[in-house]
Amino acid sequence: MIGRLRLISGFILFVFVLGHFVNHSLGLVSLSLMNNALAYTVDPWRTVPGTILMLASLGVHAALAVWALYSRRSLRMKAWEFFQLFSGFMIPILLAAHVLSTRGAYEAFGLNEGYAAQLYVQWIGAPYRAFMIFSALILVWVHSCIGWHYWLRYKRWYNQAFPYLSVLAILIPTLAIAGIVSAGFKVTRLAKSENWVAGLFKKINKLGDEYLAFILENEMVIIGSVCVAVLSVLAIHAGRWIWKQRTNVIKLQYSALELDKRIELRVPRGQTVLENLRENRISHASVCGGRGRCSTCRIRVEGDVESLAPLTLEEKKILHRIKADPNVRLACQLKLDKDISVSALLRPNVGSKEALNQYRHKAGEEQDVAILFADIRGFTKLSESQLPYDTAFLLNRFFASMGKAIEESGGHLDKFIGDGVMAIFGIDTSLGVGAKQAVLAAKAMSERLETLNETLSQDINQTLKIGIGIHCGKAIVGNMGYNKAVSLTAIGDVVNTASRLESLTKEFGCQLIVSKKTTAFGKLDFSKIPLHEASIRGRVGPIQVYAVDDASALTVKELIPI
Repeated sequence: MIGRLRLISGFILFVFVLGHFVNHSLGLVSLSLMNNALAYTVDPWRTVPGTILMLASLGVHAALAVWALYSRRSLRMKAWEFFQLFSGFMIPILLAAHVLSTRGAYEAFGLNEGYAAQLYVQWIGAPYRAFMIFSALILVWVHSCIGWHYWLRYKRWYNQAFPYLSVLAILIPTLAIAGIVSAGFKVTRLAKSENWVAGLFKKINKLGDEYLAFILENEMVIIGSVCVAVLSVLAIHAGRWIWKQRTNVIKLQYSALELDKRIELRVPRGQTVLENLRENRISHASVCGGRGRCSTCRIRVEGDVESLAPLTLEEKKILHRIKADPNVRLACQLKLDKDISVSALLRPNVGSKEALNQYRHKAGEEQDVAILFADIRGFTKLSESQLPYDTAFLLNRFFASMGKAIEESGGHLDKFIGDGVMAIFGIDTSLGVGAKQAVLAAKAMSERLETLNETLSQDINQTLKIGIGIHCGKAIVGNMGYNKAVSLTAIGDVVNTASRLESLTKEFGCQLIVSKKTTAFGKLDFSKIPLHEASIRGRVGPIQVYAVDDASALTVKELIPI
């Protein structure tokens, strides 16, 4: 609920801010256009519904900012988190006088002086106000963009839209500031006329000291309220710290792939695992900053998990989404009240792109999949007659062509090994679907190879040939590796067998060898294709396989489920 309230109130305030920024940019055209546009960007917020909506959003968002600072068990945080909180508290301080002289004066005295009066004060009367306004504009916009970025980065479409949104994020405030500067120079020229200045402040001059007193007194109230709120929360944190030094502590044992040995910490009760790790300056994955929005901080708990603190609503949703085991918890949500031993499941510097992938896959689990191996025949001899750059060019063209065939068939492109490729099918579906997709991928790869050979006919003096092996069965599927070299892969006998089948294509003189088990699970009709028994090194007993001379010649009938 808190997350939704923060999102909804933030969205309403963002619409309000965006309207102002668009209005400011019109200063590049004229002052009159800026004032006329207020009827569309500001006046709707001055209606009763608009006022209620604005004040409610502002109050909720401010209260949640204070709550966010209060609810933290540790003040250690990432740079972007600190800036988000810092800017949130600085914005009302910088904008207090401006808000009071515009909306406050409108409500208290019925004043609606437009842009000219504000720009005169900022550029001529009190230039330091211009600095405060520009600072506030930048803080407001960056604060908003950080909020949107750290929420939207878990959406799969966001990575593609990010470059375009980044352009808008830079363009909008730039135009707004340029509009204010342009309008400011126009007001400076108009201010050379004393009659113009006198007319501009005619209503304000009638109010006299009452107007100034209203601005100054209420400005102090706003700034004082913000300072009292922040200092009060900081005082509470100081009290918590003193209390933690006197209370009983518990033992937290922590291990990760990056650590040479298990770390043992003495930590206070009541804090989350992530908060304790941060306080002890131990790096741990947390893309969302510990807000329970991603799964990157997840840990594996050793021993009894029934006696741990119950799952929070956010934690339950995330763990259900990734189909986590019962002993997997989120470090940002699990509060400690007893000795515990945990291990990290992801590297500390995991990024948002990897975080998206983590929604689909665990760190390692047994699963039925289909494995495809493919390799270029005679590539070593071919590369001897090519320059290194030509060889790299040729390989990249081959990998791109084969990679597209695999992905379009529904497979996961695991890795490129020398001049070969490995792919996994059925990760997110069933073994039957995966087996069928793997055979369809082999057909597509063969067809693409023909096209690639035609394209490269003028560049190389021989045609490329490939061998493909496909087998299915149980494998351990998960994100494996170290540091930045972590990727989704599969290990097990099924992988080794598929690799051996690919090698057997040389012995059989064919392009594709697929195990009978694969065609059976895929319900594919291979009755017209020769069936052989082959001995696989490392396996007990022969394996039945189909040898296909040309995978591109597989007919539709052969690929129709039985």
